[in-house]
Amino acid sequence: MRRVAEYATGGRFGRRRQVVRVDLHGVSVFGPGPGHTLIRWERIEQIAPGDGGAVVVAAATEQLRLPPGAFGLEPAALAAQLTRAGDRDERGVVIDELAGRGH
Repeated sequence: MRRVAEYATGGRFGRRRQVVRVDLHGVSVFGPGPGHTLIRWERIEQIAPGDGGAVVVAAATEQLRLPPGAFGLEPAALAAQLTRAGDRDERGVVIDELAGRGH
């Protein structure tokens, strides 16, 4: 079973590369540049589809916007998968499923 699922966007035609990671610790977004934000599973307060097809993962003090189409899923389906991953018993299964869809 995999422990990390990653989805990369951009990096071509002048677009900046961004990597979305779902792992045993939480959900994170890297780049562009030195930026890296991680929201740990135990701190996540809400996961929901947002504007423009993004999925918003929110904690009390931070928020991540996962790009439209991340992991090849519609926003509602990705939000449901991430919500399911909040359950420690389901987390590894969800990560494995997402890893099979990532770029």
